[in-house]
Amino acid sequence: MRTKSKRARLCPVCGGAMRKNGRTRAGSQRWKCVACSLGATVPRPDERLDADLRVFLGWLLSGRRQADMGTGSHMFRKRMQWCWGIRPEIPPCSARHHTVMADGTYMNHDWCLIVAIDGESGEVLGIQWCSNESEAAYMALFSRIPAPDVLITDGLRGAESACRETWPDTRIQRCLVHVQRNTRTDLTSRPRLEAGRELKKLSDKLTAVRDTEAAARWGEALNAWHIRWRDFIAERTYAREDPTNPKASKQEWWWTHQELRRCYRRLEKLFREGRLFAFLDPSLTAVGPVARTTNRLEGGVNSPLKRMLLNHRGLPEEHMRRACEWMCYMKSRNPKPSSLIRPEQRKPARASTAGSADDVGVGVPEYGTGIAWDEFHAHVPWGSGD
Repeated sequence: MRTKSKRARLCPVCGGAMRKNGRTRAGSQRWKCVACSLGATVPRPDERLDADLRVFLGWLLSGRRQADMGTGSHMFRKRMQWCWGIRPEIPPCSARHHTVMADGTYMNHDWCLIVAIDGESGEVLGIQWCSNESEAAYMALFSRIPAPDVLITDGLRGAESACRETWPDTRIQRCLVHVQRNTRTDLTSRPRLEAGRELKKLSDKLTAVRDTEAAARWGEALNAWHIRWRDFIAERTYAREDPTNPKASKQEWWWTHQELRRCYRRLEKLFREGRLFAFLDPSLTAVGPVARTTNRLEGGVNSPLKRMLLNHRGLPEEHMRRACEWMCYMKSRNPKPSSLIRPEQRKPARASTAGSADDVGVGVPEYGTGIAWDEFHAHVPWGSGD
C-alpha cells in the first residue's frame, strides 16, 4: 500500500491526506480529500506575502498614490502595514572595487544618509545614518568596504580624514563640479575685482581638462596668476585702520582679500597634492576609468531619494528611514526583497478556539452570563389613539 506523503495537504473536515486534483480557471492548485471527497483550494500565505511586498515596493519607489493602487487608500495601508517592519540591509561588500564614490544627503528629522557606490556600475555598496557628515560616520561606512584604488568625494574633511585613516593607500579625486561650486561661493558668479574674474575663469576651465597636457597647462596658468597677484592677495587690513569692522573686536589684523586668497590656496593645494587631476594618472587609468565628478552618485541615488520623499511627503520618521533604505537596497547588487521576509511573518495567524476550558469568563458570553435587553428596558405598546 502506498504511504501518504508527509507534505500532503490535510483535509479541513476529516483531517485525512488530500491529493492534487487539477487547477482552477485562475491557475490555483485544486485539492481533493481521498476519504470524504472534499474539494478545496489551499491558500499560499508565502506567495501572498511576496506579492504584497512587490506591490508595496512598486508604490514606494514610484510616484503613484495609495488611491491609485486599486484597493483604496485605507485598505492599501492596512494590507501593507507589515511591510514597514522589514528592514533591508545591504550585504557586506567582499569584492574590491577600482573606484568608490561617497557623499551624504540631508533629510527631514535632522537625519543625514551617507551613501557609497561603485564608481563604474553605480551599485550601492553601503549606507550609514548619521546626524552630520563627520569623520566617525564615514569611518563606520568605509570599514565595511574593501579599500578601493580611488575615492571620489565632494571634499568634506570628514570623508577625506576617514579615507586616510581607513584606506591609507587610496587616492582621492576631488569632484570638479564641487570645486567650481566652492569657487562661486568665494568669488560669486560675477566677481567685482579683476583678479577674481581671472581666477574664476581659470576655475571654470577645470571640467574642460581631458588629458595630462591640458592639466599641465592649467597648472602653469594658475602659477602665472599667483605671480601676477601675489602681492595683491597678501595685503592686510589692521583693526586700527578700520575700527568699525566687526573683525576689529576680535582680531588685530586680517587678510584684505580673504575670499580671493582662500579660493587660490584651495586650487593650489588640490593641484599640488594630486587630488584635482587624479583621474588622468596613467597608473590609475590602466586599471579602469576614473570619474572626475560625483554626478553618478548625485543623479543615480541622491536625486531619486529626494524625489521619492517628495512624492510620499508626510511619512513618519521611521517610515522615512525605511523608505530610503529600500531605495538603496534595490540599487545594490542582486536585490532579493522576498528573502528579507522573516519566518514568523510567513506563518499565518491561527484564530483561538472559542469555548475552550481556559477561556471561561472571556470572549462570547454563554447562557446565563449575557445581558438581557428586557432587564433594563420595559416594553410599552404603541397606542393608536395617542
